[in-house]
Amino acid sequence: MPQSMTSADLRVHNQARLLRAVHNADQPLTRASAARLLGIGRNTAGALVGDLEAAGLLHEVPAEASGRGRPTTLLVPHPEGPVAFAADIREDSWTLARVALGGELQVLETGEHDRTPALFADIKAAVGRHETEHLAALGIAISGPIRDGHRLHISHLGWDEVDLDDHIGDGWPPTVIDNDARLAGLAEVRRGALRGMGTVMHFHIDFDIGGTLLLGGDPQRGAHHIAGEFGHMPLTGSTLECMCGVKGCWSLDVGANALVRRFGKEPGYGTGRDLAQEVLRRSETGDAEATAAVDENAAALGKGLGALANALDPEAISLSGLGIELIRLRRDLIERTCAANLMAFRRTAPPRILPGTVGDDGPLRGAAEIAFDAILTEDRLRDRL
Repeated sequence: MPQSMTSADLRVHNQARLLRAVHNADQPLTRASAARLLGIGRNTAGALVGDLEAAGLLHEVPAEASGRGRPTTLLVPHPEGPVAFAADIREDSWTLARVALGGELQVLETGEHDRTPALFADIKAAVGRHETEHLAALGIAISGPIRDGHRLHISHLGWDEVDLDDHIGDGWPPTVIDNDARLAGLAEVRRGALRGMGTVMHFHIDFDIGGTLLLGGDPQRGAHHIAGEFGHMPLTGSTLECMCGVKGCWSLDVGANALVRRFGKEPGYGTGRDLAQEVLRRSETGDAEATAAVDENAAALGKGLGALANALDPEAISLSGLGIELIRLRRDLIERTCAANLMAFRRTAPPRILPGTVGDDGPLRGAAEIAFDAILTEDRLRDRL
Protein backbone atom coordinates (compact mmCIF):
# COMPACT_ATOMS: atom_id res chain seq x y z
CA MET A 1 0.00 0.00 0.00
CA PRO A 2 1.51 3.40 -0.96
CA GLN A 3 2.73 5.50 2.00
CA SER A 4 1.04 8.57 0.51
CA MET A 5 -2.42 6.96 0.61
CA THR A 6 -5.00 9.34 2.12
CA SER A 7 -7.89 8.29 4.35
CA ALA A 8 -10.18 8.64 1.32
CA ASP A 9 -7.86 6.41 -0.72
CA LEU A 10 -7.85 3.85 2.07
CA ARG A 11 -11.63 3.85 2.19
CA VAL A 12 -11.89 3.22 -1.55
CA HIS A 13 -9.18 0.56 -1.28
CA ASN A 14 -11.18 -1.28 1.38
CA GLN A 15 -14.43 -0.87 -0.55
CA ALA A 16 -12.78 -2.54 -3.54
CA ARG A 17 -11.47 -5.32 -1.28
CA LEU A 18 -14.95 -5.88 0.11
CA LEU A 19 -16.54 -6.07 -3.34
CA ARG A 20 -13.82 -8.50 -4.43
CA ALA A 21 -14.44 -10.64 -1.33
CA VAL A 22 -18.17 -10.77 -2.05
CA HIS A 23 -17.48 -11.67 -5.68
CA ASN A 24 -14.99 -14.42 -4.81
CA ALA A 25 -16.95 -16.02 -1.96
CA ASP A 26 -18.44 -19.45 -2.60
CA GLN A 27 -21.45 -18.47 -0.47
CA PRO A 28 -22.84 -15.07 0.62
CA LEU A 29 -20.85 -13.27 3.31
CA THR A 30 -22.22 -11.57 6.39
CA ARG A 31 -20.80 -8.29 7.67
CA ALA A 32 -19.00 -10.21 10.41
CA SER A 33 -17.48 -12.80 8.08
CA ALA A 34 -16.42 -10.06 5.67
CA ALA A 35 -14.76 -8.14 8.49
CA ARG A 36 -12.82 -11.25 9.58
CA LEU A 37 -11.78 -12.01 6.02
CA LEU A 38 -10.51 -8.47 5.39
CA GLY A 39 -8.98 -8.00 8.85
CA ILE A 40 -11.07 -4.93 9.67
CA GLY A 41 -13.44 -4.05 12.52
CA ARG A 42 -17.18 -4.65 12.32
CA ASN A 43 -17.91 -0.94 12.50
CA THR A 44 -15.57 -0.30 9.58
CA ALA A 45 -17.22 -3.13 7.65
CA GLY A 46 -20.63 -1.64 8.40
CA ALA A 47 -19.55 1.76 7.10
CA LEU A 48 -18.15 0.22 3.90
CA VAL A 49 -21.36 -1.73 3.33
CA GLY A 50 -23.38 1.45 3.81
CA ASP A 51 -21.28 3.33 1.25
CA LEU A 52 -21.55 0.52 -1.29
CA GLU A 53 -25.29 0.11 -0.76
CA ALA A 54 -25.81 3.85 -1.31
CA ALA A 55 -23.77 3.63 -4.51
CA GLY A 56 -25.91 0.76 -5.82
CA LEU A 57 -23.06 -1.75 -5.70
CA LEU A 58 -23.96 -3.99 -2.77
CA HIS A 59 -27.17 -4.99 -1.04
CA GLU A 60 -28.01 -6.57 2.30
CA VAL A 61 -30.80 -9.11 2.60
CA PRO A 62 -32.05 -11.03 5.65
CA ALA A 63 -30.63 -14.52 6.08
CA GLU A 64 -32.92 -17.42 6.86
CA ALA A 65 -33.74 -17.52 10.55
CA SER A 66 -31.60 -20.07 12.40
CA GLY A 67 -32.80 -19.70 15.98
CA ARG A 68 -32.80 -17.01 18.63
CA GLY A 69 -30.68 -13.91 18.52
CA ARG A 70 -30.27 -10.91 16.31
CA PRO A 71 -31.24 -11.60 12.66
CA THR A 72 -28.29 -11.94 10.30
CA THR A 73 -28.02 -10.24 6.93
CA LEU A 74 -26.15 -11.38 3.85
CA LEU A 75 -24.16 -9.29 1.38
CA VAL A 76 -25.42 -9.82 -2.18
CA PRO A 77 -25.22 -7.96 -5.50
CA HIS A 78 -27.31 -4.80 -5.67
CA PRO A 79 -30.27 -5.21 -8.07
CA GLU A 80 -29.20 -1.97 -9.78
CA GLY A 81 -25.50 -2.80 -9.70
CA PRO A 82 -23.08 -3.46 -12.55
CA VAL A 83 -23.11 -6.73 -14.47
CA ALA A 84 -20.68 -8.30 -16.90
CA PHE A 85 -21.28 -10.13 -20.13
CA ALA A 86 -19.08 -13.09 -21.02
CA ALA A 87 -18.66 -14.65 -24.47
CA ASP A 88 -17.03 -17.98 -25.29
CA ILE A 89 -16.03 -18.31 -28.94
CA ARG A 90 -15.41 -21.89 -30.05
CA GLU A 91 -14.09 -22.86 -33.48
CA ASP A 92 -17.65 -23.59 -34.60
CA SER A 93 -19.98 -21.71 -32.25
CA TRP A 94 -20.36 -19.01 -29.59
CA THR A 95 -22.18 -18.44 -26.30
CA LEU A 96 -23.07 -15.15 -24.62
CA ALA A 97 -23.94 -14.95 -20.92
CA ARG A 98 -24.82 -12.38 -18.27
CA VAL A 99 -22.89 -12.62 -15.01
CA ALA A 100 -23.64 -10.85 -11.73
CA LEU A 101 -21.28 -9.96 -8.90
CA GLY A 102 -20.61 -13.26 -7.14
CA GLY A 103 -20.54 -15.27 -10.36
CA GLU A 104 -24.17 -16.16 -10.97
CA LEU A 105 -24.32 -16.89 -14.71
CA GLN A 106 -27.26 -16.80 -17.09
CA VAL A 107 -26.81 -17.87 -20.72
CA LEU A 108 -28.42 -15.26 -22.98
CA GLU A 109 -27.83 -16.58 -26.47
CA THR A 110 -25.89 -19.15 -28.46
CA GLY A 111 -25.12 -19.41 -32.15
CA GLU A 112 -22.95 -20.92 -34.84
CA HIS A 113 -20.59 -18.86 -36.98
CA ASP A 114 -19.02 -18.95 -40.43
CA ARG A 115 -15.43 -19.58 -39.20
CA THR A 116 -14.31 -16.10 -40.27
CA PRO A 117 -13.61 -12.94 -38.23
CA ALA A 118 -17.10 -11.79 -39.24
CA LEU A 119 -18.18 -13.63 -36.09
CA PHE A 120 -17.17 -10.55 -34.06
CA ALA A 121 -20.04 -8.68 -35.70
CA ASP A 122 -22.34 -11.49 -34.55
CA ILE A 123 -21.09 -11.10 -30.96
CA LYS A 124 -21.52 -7.32 -31.09
CA ALA A 125 -25.08 -7.70 -32.38
CA ALA A 126 -25.92 -10.23 -29.67
CA VAL A 127 -24.54 -7.92 -26.97
CA GLY A 128 -26.68 -5.12 -28.39
CA ARG A 129 -29.81 -7.27 -28.16
CA HIS A 130 -29.31 -7.89 -24.44
CA GLU A 131 -27.34 -4.99 -22.95
CA THR A 132 -28.83 -2.55 -20.46
CA GLU A 133 -27.44 0.45 -18.62
CA HIS A 134 -26.03 -1.95 -16.02
CA LEU A 135 -23.57 -3.59 -18.42
CA ALA A 136 -20.08 -2.58 -17.25
CA ALA A 137 -17.71 -4.86 -19.18
CA LEU A 138 -17.53 -7.74 -21.65
CA GLY A 139 -15.06 -10.59 -21.30
CA ILE A 140 -14.32 -12.87 -24.27
CA ALA A 141 -12.69 -16.31 -24.34
CA ILE A 142 -11.41 -17.43 -27.74
CA SER A 143 -9.71 -20.60 -28.91
CA GLY A 144 -6.34 -19.24 -29.97
CA PRO A 145 -3.30 -17.31 -28.76
CA ILE A 146 -3.44 -13.50 -28.84
CA ARG A 147 0.02 -12.07 -29.42
CA ASP A 148 0.76 -8.73 -27.73
CA GLY A 149 -2.87 -8.43 -26.71
CA HIS A 150 -4.39 -7.92 -30.14
CA ARG A 151 -2.98 -10.23 -32.85
CA LEU A 152 -5.09 -13.38 -32.88
CA HIS A 153 -3.97 -16.74 -34.31
CA ILE A 154 -6.32 -19.71 -34.72
CA SER A 155 -4.41 -22.17 -36.87
CA HIS A 156 -7.28 -24.66 -37.21
CA LEU A 157 -9.40 -21.92 -38.79
CA GLY A 158 -6.58 -20.58 -40.94
CA TRP A 159 -6.50 -17.29 -38.99
CA ASP A 160 -3.08 -15.65 -38.87
CA GLU A 161 -2.42 -12.19 -37.43
CA VAL A 162 -6.09 -11.22 -37.21
CA ASP A 163 -5.90 -7.77 -35.64
CA LEU A 164 -8.56 -7.54 -32.95
CA ASP A 165 -8.36 -3.75 -33.05
CA ASP A 166 -10.03 -3.98 -36.47
CA HIS A 167 -12.98 -5.91 -35.04
CA ILE A 168 -13.49 -4.70 -31.45
CA GLY A 169 -13.75 -0.97 -30.84
CA ASP A 170 -16.44 1.63 -31.47
CA GLY A 171 -19.87 0.58 -30.29
CA TRP A 172 -18.54 -2.12 -27.98
CA PRO A 173 -18.70 -2.00 -24.17
CA PRO A 174 -15.33 -2.03 -22.37
CA THR A 175 -13.96 -5.37 -23.59
CA VAL A 176 -11.21 -7.73 -22.47
CA ILE A 177 -10.25 -10.89 -24.36
CA ASP A 178 -7.99 -13.84 -23.64
CA ASN A 179 -7.23 -17.43 -24.61
CA ASP A 180 -9.91 -20.00 -23.74
CA ALA A 181 -7.66 -22.55 -22.01
CA ARG A 182 -6.05 -19.84 -19.88
CA LEU A 183 -9.47 -18.58 -18.84
CA ALA A 184 -10.73 -22.09 -18.09
CA GLY A 185 -7.74 -22.45 -15.77
CA LEU A 186 -8.51 -19.11 -14.14
CA ALA A 187 -12.08 -20.27 -13.51
CA GLU A 188 -10.86 -23.50 -11.90
CA VAL A 189 -8.37 -21.73 -9.63
CA ARG A 190 -10.94 -19.16 -8.50
CA ARG A 191 -14.12 -21.23 -8.39
CA GLY A 192 -13.30 -24.86 -9.05
CA ALA A 193 -11.01 -27.83 -8.54
CA LEU A 194 -7.77 -25.81 -8.17
CA ARG A 195 -9.05 -23.31 -5.60
CA GLY A 196 -6.53 -22.55 -2.86
CA MET A 197 -3.60 -24.28 -4.60
CA GLY A 198 -0.22 -22.75 -5.47
CA THR A 199 1.55 -24.21 -8.52
CA VAL A 200 -0.99 -25.90 -10.79
CA MET A 201 -1.74 -26.56 -14.45
CA HIS A 202 -5.02 -26.66 -16.32
CA PHE A 203 -5.78 -28.11 -19.76
CA HIS A 204 -8.88 -27.42 -21.80
CA ILE A 205 -9.51 -30.03 -24.49
CA ASP A 206 -11.86 -29.25 -27.34
CA PHE A 207 -10.85 -29.82 -30.95
CA ASP A 208 -7.27 -29.87 -29.64
CA ILE A 209 -5.58 -29.23 -26.29
CA GLY A 210 -4.46 -25.95 -24.76
CA GLY A 211 -3.31 -25.17 -21.27
CA THR A 212 -1.97 -22.77 -18.72
CA LEU A 213 0.43 -22.74 -15.79
CA LEU A 214 -0.99 -20.91 -12.76
CA LEU A 215 1.20 -19.61 -9.93
CA GLY A 216 -0.56 -18.37 -6.81
CA GLY A 217 -3.82 -18.12 -8.76
CA ASP A 218 -2.35 -16.15 -11.68
CA PRO A 219 -2.17 -17.62 -15.21
CA GLN A 220 1.28 -17.08 -16.70
CA ARG A 221 1.11 -15.14 -19.96
CA GLY A 222 4.69 -14.84 -21.14
CA ALA A 223 6.55 -11.95 -22.77
CA HIS A 224 4.03 -11.60 -25.61
CA HIS A 225 0.94 -12.91 -23.78
CA ILE A 226 0.97 -16.19 -25.72
CA ALA A 227 2.38 -18.62 -23.13
CA GLY A 228 0.61 -21.94 -22.60
CA GLU A 229 0.57 -23.33 -26.14
CA PHE A 230 1.49 -26.74 -24.76
CA GLY A 231 -0.52 -28.42 -27.50
CA HIS A 232 2.07 -27.24 -29.99
CA MET A 233 4.96 -29.00 -28.31
CA PRO A 234 6.26 -32.34 -29.73
CA LEU A 235 5.45 -34.41 -26.65
CA THR A 236 4.09 -37.64 -28.16
CA GLY A 237 6.24 -38.38 -31.19
CA SER A 238 3.65 -37.74 -33.91
CA THR A 239 5.08 -37.54 -37.43
CA LEU A 240 2.17 -35.45 -38.74
CA GLU A 241 2.38 -31.76 -39.54
CA CYS A 242 0.04 -29.48 -37.63
CA MET A 243 -1.89 -26.61 -39.21
CA CYS A 244 0.21 -24.32 -36.99
CA GLY A 245 3.27 -25.15 -39.13
CA VAL A 246 5.04 -27.42 -36.62
CA LYS A 247 5.54 -31.15 -37.08
CA GLY A 248 4.60 -33.52 -34.25
CA CYS A 249 2.39 -31.30 -32.08
CA TRP A 250 0.82 -32.93 -29.00
CA SER A 251 -2.56 -31.60 -30.13
CA LEU A 252 -2.44 -33.90 -33.16
CA ASP A 253 -2.98 -36.81 -30.75
CA VAL A 254 -5.31 -35.30 -28.12
CA GLY A 255 -8.81 -33.94 -28.60
CA ALA A 256 -11.70 -34.11 -31.04
CA ASN A 257 -9.50 -33.57 -34.11
CA ALA A 258 -7.46 -36.68 -33.24
CA LEU A 259 -10.64 -38.76 -32.87
CA VAL A 260 -11.94 -37.46 -36.20
CA ARG A 261 -8.64 -38.24 -37.92
CA ARG A 262 -8.61 -41.75 -36.41
CA PHE A 263 -11.88 -42.44 -38.22
CA GLY A 264 -10.55 -41.35 -41.59
CA LYS A 265 -12.04 -37.86 -41.70
CA GLU A 266 -10.07 -34.67 -42.31
CA PRO A 267 -10.14 -32.48 -39.17
CA GLY A 268 -9.86 -28.73 -38.97
CA TYR A 269 -11.92 -25.61 -39.55
CA GLY A 270 -14.19 -26.36 -36.60
CA THR A 271 -15.72 -29.52 -38.04
CA GLY A 272 -16.18 -32.97 -36.53
CA ARG A 273 -17.51 -32.23 -33.05
CA ASP A 274 -20.53 -34.53 -33.47
CA LEU A 275 -18.34 -37.38 -34.78
CA ALA A 276 -15.98 -37.05 -31.81
CA GLN A 277 -18.91 -37.24 -29.39
CA GLU A 278 -20.20 -40.29 -31.23
CA VAL A 279 -16.80 -42.00 -30.88
CA LEU A 280 -16.90 -41.41 -27.12
CA ARG A 281 -20.42 -42.87 -26.90
CA ARG A 282 -19.48 -45.91 -28.99
CA SER A 283 -16.45 -46.56 -26.81
CA GLU A 284 -18.78 -46.94 -23.82
CA THR A 285 -20.77 -49.63 -25.63
CA GLY A 286 -17.66 -51.71 -26.33
CA ASP A 287 -17.13 -50.79 -29.99
CA ALA A 288 -13.58 -51.99 -30.67
CA GLU A 289 -12.54 -49.21 -33.07
CA ALA A 290 -13.95 -46.45 -30.89
CA THR A 291 -12.38 -48.01 -27.80
CA ALA A 292 -8.96 -48.06 -29.47
CA ALA A 293 -9.36 -44.42 -30.57
CA VAL A 294 -10.25 -43.25 -27.05
CA ASP A 295 -7.40 -45.33 -25.58
CA GLU A 296 -4.91 -43.65 -27.94
CA ASN A 297 -6.26 -40.19 -27.06
CA ALA A 298 -6.08 -40.85 -23.32
CA ALA A 299 -2.60 -42.39 -23.51
CA ALA A 300 -1.30 -39.41 -25.50
CA LEU A 301 -2.84 -37.09 -22.92
CA GLY A 302 -1.13 -38.92 -20.06
CA LYS A 303 2.22 -39.00 -21.85
CA GLY A 304 2.20 -35.25 -22.40
CA LEU A 305 1.09 -34.52 -18.85
CA GLY A 306 4.00 -36.58 -17.53
CA ALA A 307 6.50 -34.69 -19.65
CA LEU A 308 5.14 -31.31 -18.56
CA ALA A 309 5.04 -32.37 -14.91
CA ASN A 310 8.77 -33.16 -15.16
CA ALA A 311 9.37 -29.61 -16.38
CA LEU A 312 6.97 -27.57 -14.27
CA ASP A 313 6.35 -29.58 -11.07
CA PRO A 314 2.63 -28.82 -10.51
CA GLU A 315 0.91 -29.97 -7.36
CA ALA A 316 -2.23 -30.74 -9.37
CA ILE A 317 -3.46 -30.76 -12.97
CA SER A 318 -7.11 -30.19 -13.87
CA LEU A 319 -8.92 -30.92 -17.12
CA SER A 320 -11.97 -29.40 -18.76
CA GLY A 321 -13.96 -29.80 -21.96
CA LEU A 322 -13.35 -33.20 -23.56
CA GLY A 323 -10.80 -33.81 -20.82
CA ILE A 324 -13.61 -34.42 -18.32
CA GLU A 325 -14.95 -37.23 -20.50
CA LEU A 326 -11.48 -38.70 -21.02
CA ILE A 327 -10.74 -38.81 -17.30
CA ARG A 328 -14.17 -40.30 -16.62
CA LEU A 329 -13.68 -43.02 -19.19
CA ARG A 330 -9.93 -43.63 -18.92
CA ARG A 331 -8.65 -42.26 -15.60
CA ASP A 332 -6.48 -45.31 -14.91
CA LEU A 333 -4.87 -45.22 -18.36
CA ILE A 334 -4.18 -41.47 -18.14
CA GLU A 335 -2.64 -41.78 -14.67
CA ARG A 336 -0.55 -44.85 -15.58
CA THR A 337 0.77 -43.24 -18.76
CA CYS A 338 1.51 -40.00 -16.94
CA ALA A 339 3.43 -41.91 -14.23
CA ALA A 340 5.38 -43.91 -16.82
CA ASN A 341 6.60 -40.65 -18.33
CA LEU A 342 7.64 -39.08 -15.04
CA MET A 343 11.25 -39.20 -13.96
CA ALA A 344 11.67 -42.26 -11.73
CA PHE A 345 12.15 -40.30 -8.50
CA ARG A 346 8.85 -38.43 -9.11
CA ARG A 347 6.66 -41.51 -9.48
CA THR A 348 6.02 -41.97 -5.78
CA ALA A 349 4.32 -38.56 -5.62
CA PRO A 350 2.80 -37.78 -9.04
CA PRO A 351 0.66 -34.67 -9.48
CA ARG A 352 -3.04 -35.21 -8.92
CA ILE A 353 -5.04 -35.23 -12.16
CA LEU A 354 -8.49 -33.80 -11.50
CA PRO A 355 -11.66 -33.29 -13.53
CA GLY A 356 -12.49 -29.61 -13.52
CA THR A 357 -15.56 -28.79 -11.43
CA VAL A 358 -16.55 -25.62 -13.28
CA GLY A 359 -17.63 -27.84 -16.18
CA ASP A 360 -17.99 -27.03 -19.86
CA ASP A 361 -18.53 -23.39 -18.89
CA GLY A 362 -14.86 -23.00 -17.86
CA PRO A 363 -13.83 -20.58 -20.64
CA LEU A 364 -17.12 -18.68 -20.28
CA ARG A 365 -16.70 -18.33 -16.52
CA GLY A 366 -13.07 -17.33 -16.96
CA ALA A 367 -14.19 -14.63 -19.39
CA ALA A 368 -16.58 -13.40 -16.70
CA GLU A 369 -13.72 -13.28 -14.21
CA ILE A 370 -11.56 -11.02 -16.37
CA ALA A 371 -14.58 -8.80 -17.02
CA PHE A 372 -15.07 -8.39 -13.27
CA ASP A 373 -11.33 -7.82 -12.85
CA ALA A 374 -11.87 -4.79 -15.08
CA ILE A 375 -14.94 -3.69 -13.09
CA LEU A 376 -13.68 -4.16 -9.53
CA THR A 377 -10.87 -1.62 -9.65
CA GLU A 378 -10.38 1.34 -7.39
CA ASP A 379 -10.52 3.76 -10.33
CA ARG A 380 -13.87 2.36 -11.51
CA LEU A 381 -15.13 2.48 -7.94
CA ARG A 382 -14.19 6.16 -7.55
CA ASP A 383 -16.19 6.93 -10.68
CA ARG A 384 -19.24 5.21 -9.19
CA LEU A 385 -19.12 6.64 -5.66
